[in-house]
Amino acid sequence: MRRRLPARLALTLLGLVAACSSPAAAPAKPAAPTAGTQPPAAAAQAPAQAAPSAPAERQTVQAGYLSILAGTPVFIAEDRGYFAEQGFTVQYTPFDSGALMVAPLAAGQLDIIPAVPSPSLFNALARGLPMQAVAIQSSASTSALMVRKELWDSGEVRTLPDLRGRRVSFNVEGSPVDYALRNGFQKYGLSLQDVEVQRVSNTDTAPALANGATDAGILPEPGPVLIETRGIGVRLMEASDMVGDQTGSMLTIGPSMTARGDAVITRYLAAYLRGLRDTTAAIKDNHLTDPDVLAIVGKWTNLPADTISKAVTLPVDVNGRIDLDDVIRQQEFWVREGLVPTPVDLRQFVDYQYVDAARALLR
Repeated sequence: MRRRLPARLALTLLGLVAACSSPAAAPAKPAAPTAGTQPPAAAAQAPAQAAPSAPAERQTVQAGYLSILAGTPVFIAEDRGYFAEQGFTVQYTPFDSGALMVAPLAAGQLDIIPAVPSPSLFNALARGLPMQAVAIQSSASTSALMVRKELWDSGEVRTLPDLRGRRVSFNVEGSPVDYALRNGFQKYGLSLQDVEVQRVSNTDTAPALANGATDAGILPEPGPVLIETRGIGVRLMEASDMVGDQTGSMLTIGPSMTARGDAVITRYLAAYLRGLRDTTAAIKDNHLTDPDVLAIVGKWTNLPADTISKAVTLPVDVNGRIDLDDVIRQQEFWVREGLVPTPVDLRQFVDYQYVDAARALLR
């Protein structure tokens, strides 16, 4: 069920949000019950068995989401009626951080969320919170390290090693962009001790660059596009050049969704895969170009189509399969960095059975 997005999410340069980037609570007047509110009882119970010839029983699904470009496959599947065709009414609760969705998912207040590989997720799994990653949603290799325009224009900073001794924002500790920049530093033989580390959120990166409070900072799209447009900063390095293909958000289900049974989960992912296929078809030269898709994404993110089309958008596996090896690499990295004390067997977390069955259902 598509609801009007909160007014607080209206586009401003200072209002960028990204997964796991802000500790703020969900916006006021959410589109569905807030994360602390129990969903309707029917949403947490397994559906009654219907006769084989009967249409699938309608299900209400509680989904957490972030008003960012990474959610494009879900936005399309909702707006084009793919979920409704599979018998789902989806109620969306907006959040300002992916990390804030984990607890309500485990408690059964949400059925499905976009989770990102991060210390917060890995540590939650180590505590035994019941979750299964069932499909890929986005790449995290769309961030960019931005440097103050004055430093670029003067020639003082033209490469990543030129940042030695300067103030550099790695964003929120443990975030996907923190992961990318730390890898970039290591690639060039640098460490966090070589710079003055700052933890500037996405919302504050642009003003920090503008007033000289920070010399460089990494943030996800469309932040770099907006910073360039305002003449505040210049792209110094892309995340894809620092870390290669980086798994971003993954559709992750909790116990309330698992309890509904394999058939329900498979139908939901069949609708989702149609949205993912439409997203992939709309990407040309790593940018969204289809006018209809741009309009849909604009409704959900409150971003103008021109900004969305300029933002780097990388395709993911059109079959929806998560790159397990990469997720394992990310956990191993955070173990070495000391932010994940107890690693878990991620082969027990990533589950391909539903997306593979959904793909077969669409053939």
